Amino acid sequence: MKIHISDTNACKALFFSISFFVGLWAVRIPDIKDQIEVDYTGMGYLFVIFSIGSVLTMIVAPKITQLYSSKKISLMSGFIISVLWLLIPFAQSFEFMALLSFIFGVCYGLFEVILNVQATSLEKKFNKPMMSGFHAFWSIGLLSGSLLTSLFLEFKISFFINSIVFVAILAPVIFFSSLTIKNNKSDSLSFFSIFFNWPLFLIVLFVLAVTAVFLEGGTDSWGSLYMRDYINADGFNIGLAAIAFNGSMVFGRLIGDKLKEIFGIYNFLVLSVIGSLVGSIIIALSSSLTLAVIGFIVAGFSVSSIIPICYTFGSSIENVNPTVGITIITIGVYGVFMIAPPALGYVADIFGIEFVYTPMLILFLMASMIVIMQKKLYRVEQCYFRKGQNNFYQKNGQHILAKLRGVRSGILMGISFLI
Repeated sequence: MKIHISDTNACKALFFSISFFVGLWAVRIPDIKDQIEVDYTGMGYLFVIFSIGSVLTMIVAPKITQLYSSKKISLMSGFIISVLWLLIPFAQSFEFMALLSFIFGVCYGLFEVILNVQATSLEKKFNKPMMSGFHAFWSIGLLSGSLLTSLFLEFKISFFINSIVFVAILAPVIFFSSLTIKNNKSDSLSFFSIFFNWPLFLIVLFVLAVTAVFLEGGTDSWGSLYMRDYINADGFNIGLAAIAFNGSMVFGRLIGDKLKEIFGIYNFLVLSVIGSLVGSIIIALSSSLTLAVIGFIVAGFSVSSIIPICYTFGSSIENVNPTVGITIITIGVYGVFMIAPPALGYVADIFGIEFVYTPMLILFLMASMIVIMQKKLYRVEQCYFRKGQNNFYQKNGQHILAKLRGVRSGILMGISFLI
């Protein structure tokens, strides 16, 4: 019997499957910490090793996509990730766990680039905003993985059995979906075009994506430890940070494209950044399980559409190859994972786990000020899809760039203020 999957559904399935494994990672972090016997700083270094693998791969991803098709990259990466999760429960030393984390990062980095390239090409094919919807499936996968892993914890099912179940479910999904996605290769690219030819708009998208992912990655890496060690949650409740945060992200991304149309993309961006700030404040000041969960819900919903917006426009900038735009933003996203985990580990060790969300609060405070002050930069209400328009991304990409040229000095001031 032949299995037929549309290219759109295949892309959604891959977003779902890869993030499902991340859900397992997010909730099992306390177990991994106890298993390899390290402190918070040691876990921070483990996270950064994962990120190094991702970023190093992303640096050469445009070149890799010139040599190998998306299908081959997806199939090989999916196979390696499946094998890794059968080995991770047996890691008893920091060194072995670091090796596995690095390989996981390499494969995950490749998936991030090729899936976002696939998603943006489908947006252009159907001439409508779809990125929030694709990223909704990433959040659904992360939520599902977190929820199922929390249930395994509640019923005291072993880490290894947990991994076997996940691999058995996801490996076939990754295999058949990888066979279905568009079998394309990138155009010839120079390293100069990748790293030294950044339009100003791409820099701004880079900064916004970095700020957003600091909150996303911080919750994925430290949310369960925050709940266990500060809120004093146990059992199923340990996973509520990931469940509440990613559950609200699912909802936000499912309706995100519609909200852009209702509010206008600039107003929606402002609301998203300010909402992320409010959520971070609630989490940082929480002293009870209920208040913490409310904070994670607010933060997750608010931050949900920031990165999809960055990817959409990053792939549509005039004279910038879409793979390059997406790669640059993705490098920024995972570059944060290189900096944030050890930094948050030091915060937790020096000041206490209760202060681990303070850096996110500060970043979004500054980002909120930039978004509000640079209204001309982010006034892109015309940049979401309107029925009947042709060449949506080309028209609106030029519209954005025209506005950017008039506020160059203000943008640079805002970026320097954020940094």
